[in-house]
Amino acid sequence: MRYLYTLLFMLMLACSPSSKEQTNQTSTNQLTSFGLDDLQGEWQRLTEDEDGTYIIFRPCDADNVMIQVNSDTLIISWGQDASFGLIKSFYTDEAGRLVLSVHDQDENVAKTYFVQWEDDNDPIAGWFLFGLDEPPMLMAYESILERYEVVQQPCSECWDDCEEEEL
Repeated sequence: MRYLYTLLFMLMLACSPSSKEQTNQTSTNQLTSFGLDDLQGEWQRLTEDEDGTYIIFRPCDADNVMIQVNSDTLIISWGQDASFGLIKSFYTDEAGRLVLSVHDQDENVAKTYFVQWEDDNDPIAGWFLFGLDEPPMLMAYESILERYEVVQQPCSECWDDCEEEEL
């Protein structure tokens, strides 16, 4: 009888998925679906440089687009102005994008924004701020911003009365 129990135990081990398979399945699911907690913090826009690398570009006539998510609050800095809204609801659509319904305080209307992960290894996301017909803005999370060169556009390219130092 003891041999029968041992045989049944070994058979159960052989038929059950290994812990490694379960771990791989869990990590894959985490990469394809995400929630509002994954967006908490600061995101800055990345710009593709002429050589194909990504930089943080600071134009002389406005700051780079930045997004801040704090709890249920979404702040989008457009450069010289910003929009502020409350995230009323969110869900993941059939394409795996996070869909945010945001009540904009200035315009007193609900807006819909979409967010999708662009990189499985780094917190880089495509933010659809103007609907799905427009390409997403590639945004990097605050934890990896030091990886990107910051390029400041010279003031003289935007204004005639600049007093910037010559390099």
